[in-house]
Amino acid sequence: MYQAVRRVIQSNNASWNGLAAFENAVTRFSQKVTELENLAYQKSKALLGMKSTRDQKREAIAEQALYVSNALYAYASTIKDEKLKAEVHYSPSELSYSPLSVFMRLVNGLINTANDNVNELADYGVDQSRIDDLTLAHMEFIEISNLPRQAIVSRKVITQQITKAVHEIDDVLKSQLDKLIVLLTNEDPTFVMTYEGARTIIDRPATRRAKDDDVEDESDDSIFPDGQGNNSP
Repeated sequence: MYQAVRRVIQSNNASWNGLAAFENAVTRFSQKVTELENLAYQKSKALLGMKSTRDQKREAIAEQALYVSNALYAYASTIKDEKLKAEVHYSPSELSYSPLSVFMRLVNGLINTANDNVNELADYGVDQSRIDDLTLAHMEFIEISNLPRQAIVSRKVITQQITKAVHEIDDVLKSQLDKLIVLLTNEDPTFVMTYEGARTIIDRPATRRAKDDDVEDESDDSIFPDGQGNNSP
């Protein structure tokens, strides 16, 4: 894994300190691994908590909408308007468990109907302020509902950045550190052997897929390979 290689290199600083080319390669390698760690963290947090926030907001709106629905239904019953009764008669389960698009359409319809009958609804406990509160909550809910889509787009962008970072790390390892480590064979063979051991840990199948284009479907843990095959010089 990249972190294992980094730990081996850092713990043997005395062996390569002063070898400018190795120092430069280590700096670039460490920077890229840190970048990868940050990207992995960002990706894991992109959708965290959004569904819970949306569900809580929906529950609150459903309660507000049911109040307005009952008031409208009572008013329609008083004036014997069967059409209006049918339009505003919603059960708690409809408001709580209907598909998201249906829920937003129902609430929007209730708001419009309530505004059309605001003067008559005063005797039923619904005034303009209550309607405005429901309208504002509905608008906020629409905004919250769009956040997961934005987060998914963000995750896709981060996944592309992760793939690029992995390729760049592999390039530093294969074209620089794997070659430069040979220069230290006589001075510190134990360091060289430990480094090569960290580099030759066999990949798990799921790990290798982290480098493919479908990395989005893998867990974030697979971003950091346990090994990159036999890459010793």
